[in-house]
Amino acid sequence: MRKRSSPQSDEAGRIEPLAKLPVFWNLSEKRVVIAGGSDAAAWKAELLAACGALVDVYAEAEGIGAAMQDLVIAEKVTILNQPWHIGMFHGASMAIADCDSDDEARAFSCAARAAGVPFNVIDKPAYCQFQFGSIVNRSPVILSISTDGAAPILAQAIRRRVETLLPPSLKDWAMLAQTVRATVNSQLEPGPKRRAFWERFVDRCFSSTKVPGEDDRQGLISDVETLCSLPLSGSVTIVGAGPGDAELLTLKAVRCLQAADLILFDDGVSSDVLELARREAKRMLVGAVDENATGSELNLRQLVAGLARTGKRVVLLRAGDAAASGAVAALIEDLQMAGLHVDLVLGISGSNFSSDVAFKQPITSEVLVHTG
Repeated sequence: MRKRSSPQSDEAGRIEPLAKLPVFWNLSEKRVVIAGGSDAAAWKAELLAACGALVDVYAEAEGIGAAMQDLVIAEKVTILNQPWHIGMFHGASMAIADCDSDDEARAFSCAARAAGVPFNVIDKPAYCQFQFGSIVNRSPVILSISTDGAAPILAQAIRRRVETLLPPSLKDWAMLAQTVRATVNSQLEPGPKRRAFWERFVDRCFSSTKVPGEDDRQGLISDVETLCSLPLSGSVTIVGAGPGDAELLTLKAVRCLQAADLILFDDGVSSDVLELARREAKRMLVGAVDENATGSELNLRQLVAGLARTGKRVVLLRAGDAAASGAVAALIEDLQMAGLHVDLVLGISGSNFSSDVAFKQPITSEVLVHTG
């Protein structure tokens, strides 16, 4: 496959290659079959039962371990006292096996494939159609972490670090979101206002130290009513992308990229920087802001202003320090005169950065200039 050397403004350039496709599968009231009664099989069985699956375990009595017996006592699984066979795949949505040998694993995978049932053989990736990741469970918020089998311990370490970042009340806030979603969808059209509501929701969620109550629910309903009455307005943010290293972006720059509807970038912006942007954001490759190119500069101003007037949040992503040229200042002035709100997020220029130093520390100060 030909690798792109620079970011593009088409849809195919948004996502870097993935080793596997992460998906979340609804198994509620669906039949799942498991071959084997070992402790490893019991862990998979318990996970599937937690998803609401109807778990049938095919294993002879002498092969059922203590962990699987506990699941039987808890009525989370059904034991069928027989070895697995081809007929068990009928009506199954998923098949799991703990196989002692590669020959058995090969036979199980071939039988499941012939029956059209997705399958996984524990600890034998060559005989798996899908893999299980390391899970952070704040259901209905669920995070799954995979290293594509390269280093499961690394996935577990990542999970432990993620766990420390999430507030204990996250599950309750997510459940509250489910109760207000219908109201939000009925009163706020898809687009800037609806997304503004959910951004306010996120701010409330991560700033709270307690489980949400009725006051929080009423606050969310009030947010809906407030946004309904506000006129649709767009904004423009000019962001300095720095020397090209995504790790040198300021936190404010990253937040702007993740909130944008449309990102205009010049050819000095790296793919790594664009990878941090919101997936749904449209991207357009444009020329750099240049005071020596009057025609292109005028076209860029008209383009940015026209897009922002439609209510979109436009980010103009410029390599280096966004405030380094007089053309940027002129662009801000013109957009302000057009009645648009403009923010400026400074970046790191080449003079601020040396690749010779062993430890690269980004500038920590961030400047936001309001000209509206």
